[in-house]
Amino acid sequence: MIKFIKVCLLILIILHNVPVLQAQDIEKKLQLSLSTGSQKEDFHWSIAGNSNGQNPNVFSELKWKNISGQNYNAAVQWNAWRRFSLFAGYNRLSVTSGSVNDMDYQGDNRTSPTYTGNFSDNKGNTSSWSAGAGYVIFNNKLFSLVPYAGYGGNVQNLYLVDLTGQFPGLNSSYFAHWNGPFIKVTSSLKIWRGLKLMGDVTYNQDNYTAQGNWNLINEFQHPVSYKHVAKGYGINANARLAFSITRNIALNIGYNYYNWQTGNGTDQLYLASGQVDNTRLNGVYRNGHQVIGGVILSL
Repeated sequence: MIKFIKVCLLILIILHNVPVLQAQDIEKKLQLSLSTGSQKEDFHWSIAGNSNGQNPNVFSELKWKNISGQNYNAAVQWNAWRRFSLFAGYNRLSVTSGSVNDMDYQGDNRTSPTYTGNFSDNKGNTSSWSAGAGYVIFNNKLFSLVPYAGYGGNVQNLYLVDLTGQFPGLNSSYFAHWNGPFIKVTSSLKIWRGLKLMGDVTYNQDNYTAQGNWNLINEFQHPVSYKHVAKGYGINANARLAFSITRNIALNIGYNYYNWQTGNGTDQLYLASGQVDNTRLNGVYRNGHQVIGGVILSL
């Protein structure tokens, strides 16, 4: 962390002494954004009793609530040639708290529960990356509009642990991947002098894969007890206020919201006997938000 701060300070000093190349444009030729803040999200999925989605239609359901921690964000935008722009971004959340509920049912529509368990998730992480190319439609002293297309990935490393001491060996895990192309639109609007409003909306079309390890259930294989496969999509919406303190440095605060989900998919359960059982994955749902603050360095 100390090295990271030193590098940021060095960049700030360099940029502070670099003249503005395109003062008439609200978005500069090269921009680097660094930010951190808090993040919270909910995540859940369920499976049916068989591959037809019956017997019952919801057999088992896992819900992670209030998965929270500190996030770190970095993004770079470069108007590489004429109106063509390149973009890349990375985000990471270090999970420090969260609750998990595990429910099994015997009847349709979540009736006749047969098991319930409440656990915690105080470790793990989530991360995302994206890269794409865009075309600058507008970029003047008041307004900018740039659509992008590209490819990105999201990773979730989640856990089930018991902090009460009732199951001291519990360390079950669920690792999920969302990967696919996206389209994105970014925009900036000058409000007053050095103050501007920045926003973007992204639509992602993803392939979803995941694997879980129920480490205390001897009837299942380890370290892979089951796998999930489905197709889904995600929507991200971000808004920020940025205030320029010098020609090349701006401070910003922002709010980011995201909502991801899949359709029906496949659940494959790997038994210790070597048998593989297949049933329907009813869907995967993920939503959350970030509150961030940081710095924008530009040339």
